[in-house]
Amino acid sequence: MARDLKQTIGLRMRARRLALNLTQEQVAEAIDRTVETVSNIERGRVFPGLDTLDQIGRVLNLPLGALFESVETSVSPRRAELQARLLVVADALTDIDLEIALRQIEVLAQGRERRG
Repeated sequence: MARDLKQTIGLRMRARRLALNLTQEQVAEAIDRTVETVSNIERGRVFPGLDTLDQIGRVLNLPLGALFESVETSVSPRRAELQARLLVVADALTDIDLEIALRQIEVLAQGRERRG
């Protein structure tokens, strides 16, 4: 498996775990793996099997496909964490509040395009 893919999966997993305020220990226990295994996945050192990926997705409430999307696009660990936190917050909003938040984000993005 390509190193970039392992790193992307690990980054997204770590970001989502942090956004949910879960420890590596909690994830390891929930997926019946060691903390070392969770750590190695997050650092992009190992590529987990599909069963493990499925369990991780369930624990982190993250669709399996989200771990693989836009693999060719490299993101910083900070950006991955912020994106994961944004998704967690969005999940808790009502449809109306989510629409308002989306409009605010779109305004911010348009402002950046004009300035940049």
